[in-house]
Amino acid sequence: MRRLVAILAALCVSLVAFSQQAEDPWARIHEGDRLPDFRVSLTDGTTITSADLEGKVVWVALWASWCPSCRKEFKRLAANQRFAQLVEHEDFLFLPIAREENIATVAAWLRSKGYKWPSGADPTREIYELFAEQEIPRNLLVGRDGVVELHLTTYSKRELEEIIDKAQEMLN
Repeated sequence: MRRLVAILAALCVSLVAFSQQAEDPWARIHEGDRLPDFRVSLTDGTTITSADLEGKVVWVALWASWCPSCRKEFKRLAANQRFAQLVEHEDFLFLPIAREENIATVAAWLRSKGYKWPSGADPTREIYELFAEQEIPRNLLVGRDGVVELHLTTYSKRELEEIIDKAQEMLN
């Protein structure tokens, strides 16, 4: 009986590890790929292009105000001291881009929650479609050279800490 339990436990661990390594079926960009070319208008009135991002470590967060997991993620980010330190770093940029929402809606939602960071808006999914077909939140960490170092989907505390750890490592 002990042997059977040990075999089943090993099988479960293997299945979990395999599922975590499984390819994202909706991703159009993967770790090791270059950031695609895009232009996005932000809620602070500025516009950013992917070319503007070179030389910085960039966290691209694809989200929506109607997404429950995105809301949890933003709430946790707003309360995270390590994230606040990242945002203050001159070579780091947090670039959230709201899928299927306009600038006015995104700006009003951010204001209502007290979030100080600007966000892009992608009302037609034109930018989002460069990254994926489905699923948000979707977080990408891009190196100073424009190469995607980390690409995670869904929301979990563990993944959020993983992104922050990796960003800090890339900035040092």
